[in-house]
Amino acid sequence: MVFVFWVVFSVIVGIVASSRGRSGFGWFLLACVISPLLAVIAVALLPSKFATLGIPTPETHVKCPDCAEFVRKEAKVCKHCRAKLEPTPMLEPKPYYE
Repeated sequence: MVFVFWVVFSVIVGIVASSRGRSGFGWFLLACVISPLLAVIAVALLPSKFATLGIPTPETHVKCPDCAEFVRKEAKVCKHCRAKLEPTPMLEPKPYYE
């Protein structure tokens, strides 16, 4: 019975590692060898690879209206097609007392 729980939690470690951009199968094997609890703690302490890859997110990038490529929000000229970009105005939050 303990073996079944060990393998199930090792699979969960592999899934968590895969969602953070790590090798799911490698972390599954590591969790089987050491301990699923230690492996999940190690995965949680490692930074996500997706954050370090510079993957465009709505908070950091916008689509160029001419070529539809992602460019940084702060950019004034698209690096792909050299089109001038309009600055996006910051929306001011409405006061709560209205």
